Amino acid sequence: MKGVVVPSADAFFLHVEGTGAAQHVGGVVVLEPSDRRPSIDEVRRLVAGGFARLPRMHQRLGPTSRWRRPRWIEVEHVDLDWHVSEYRSPDGWAGLLRFIGELAEQPMTRDRPLWRIVLVRDVGPGGADALVVLLHHSIADGIGAVMHTFSLFEPQPVLPVPVGPMPGRFARAAAVAMGLAELATDGVAGPLPPGSLRREFGVAEVELDVVRRVAAARGVRVTDLLIALLADGVYAVSTGLPSTMRFSVSTVVRTPGSAVEGNAIGATMVRVPVDGRPFDELLAEVAARNERLRRSTRALAARFVMATGLRVVPEPAVRWFAQTVYGPRFLHAVVSNMPGPSEPMTFAGVPHHRVYPILPLAPGSPLSVGALSWGGVLGIGLATDPELIDAAALAGHVNRALRAGPLEGEEEASA
Repeated sequence: MKGVVVPSADAFFLHVEGTGAAQHVGGVVVLEPSDRRPSIDEVRRLVAGGFARLPRMHQRLGPTSRWRRPRWIEVEHVDLDWHVSEYRSPDGWAGLLRFIGELAEQPMTRDRPLWRIVLVRDVGPGGADALVVLLHHSIADGIGAVMHTFSLFEPQPVLPVPVGPMPGRFARAAAVAMGLAELATDGVAGPLPPGSLRREFGVAEVELDVVRRVAAARGVRVTDLLIALLADGVYAVSTGLPSTMRFSVSTVVRTPGSAVEGNAIGATMVRVPVDGRPFDELLAEVAARNERLRRSTRALAARFVMATGLRVVPEPAVRWFAQTVYGPRFLHAVVSNMPGPSEPMTFAGVPHHRVYPILPLAPGSPLSVGALSWGGVLGIGLATDPELIDAAALAGHVNRALRAGPLEGEEEASA
């Protein structure tokens, strides 16, 4: 059978999905209210002219077996009536969030290309619509999904994708060896209560300049601030979770000129207190732990394992590895903070209003959060297992904190 072998870093997420936990990445773009509301036929034509021509959008998975590595094969026809659909929200914004949660629960059928786009009508006053774009994680990581989505918008920006360090061959080998040793001593995560395969979705947002000023005033990074806000919120709205949670913080390790398809990320595991301590103390602890890990070589080693190490072991071992390490034994939450364009863009002539990333939950883990700056706003998408964390309650807590709460003093001081 002809086709392209799915790289090991991408096939990893196909094996993860064997647990029953769907693995989609993407985002929801909320459009400004407008009299110019594109029809579904117009949306399909727009998708056909760009997005559907991207390499993985006209390929599906070929037949697999226990020992055969998965392959991408060309499809004869991309059924845009199925891939691009329309949904009318019965109750506005709440209906949109509920619909996203339902989509996130459903594994995509593997006899078609692994993507979906849904135009959701009436999500806000004045006739506002939203565009939900979902790709399977085997197609792209979070930043790759963002760049694919840009093919639907005008003008199409050139996104400055961060690239990882480029040491020489011997320095890289030494760094990987050290990183593997560090990973081996990182230990495991504390036990979680039983969860479910259900999904809920919530959002939060803040002006990017505000959150940057707050982080700078405290001497921390925006990602540190985000993790601390999440930990503070989880403690406030949930019960039964460990007093220390292990957050997987995504790190981009792309090389210059690499394709946007595929996964080019590493991760570091940060132990985060979730015990109700004062926010100042919590943020200082998170920033200190993150800083130590940023100086380590764990992310480089994790990327080596995913992209190189898994290629040389039999496929049943890859499946076992993916379903063992990507779950509650080793992590409780996933956080990814991604760059986006600063300029405003339009979809079918309608300006975008807000954008929120959609990330999948690791099997058995209750929280996955993506943050994306676009047009001067940091949009935060929170996916949860509602058995363990109420997405609406957590999003509400984070939103309140972003507008006042522990950030109030710093925002006023920097104004």
